[in-house]
Amino acid sequence: MSDCTLTIESLANAEFCQNNMSGVKTLYFCPKKDVTAINAVLASSKASFADYVEIGSSAMEGKAFTCATNKGFAKICSSKDLGELKYTVQGSGVGSRSLKAHLEIFHPGFKKKILGFLGTMINQEMIIIPVLNNGEVHLMGDLERGAEIADGVEATSGKAVTDPNGATLQFEWDTPMPQIFYDEWEPEDSTNGLPLITTT
Repeated sequence: MSDCTLTIESLANAEFCQNNMSGVKTLYFCPKKDVTAINAVLASSKASFADYVEIGSSAMEGKAFTCATNKGFAKICSSKDLGELKYTVQGSGVGSRSLKAHLEIFHPGFKKKILGFLGTMINQEMIIIPVLNNGEVHLMGDLERGAEIADGVEATSGKAVTDPNGATLQFEWDTPMPQIFYDEWEPEDSTNGLPLITTT
């Protein structure tokens, strides 16, 4: 059996109560230099295509991420209907193509915390964990290459009193395959989660 054998989901047999909600609910981030281990990544032996895209399990022991002493992940929430994760194909021909993960959220409020985040992270690679409204948890970045802030990121105070103010945050990461946790992994679980330090 080939490593790239696919099992196609039957949409006609989807569960009645399946969560198909669109959008991004929240994200967690940590500078790549502060993450010392990603414990959720599977071993190098892969039996099927699914093993490439499923990287974590709620049954694993210990935390999914290990951070340096006094370091950890921060949490940023996205405004409703203003967060999106998408994958686009890049490369110049069959055999040399890969994916680019694009994450965009809008965080309301022109505040020193979000401006401080931009100032601190603008020249750093990051490990980012987007949590989607459908319950899926993705990973952007690894110990070799982290996600980066994309061009065009801005924070604004707005002009008119009725204008929205806040920051449009965009991140990019090159990857051969989407990296998705499974088994309804909860990032803030005290046993299997990540070292959370602040909430913004």
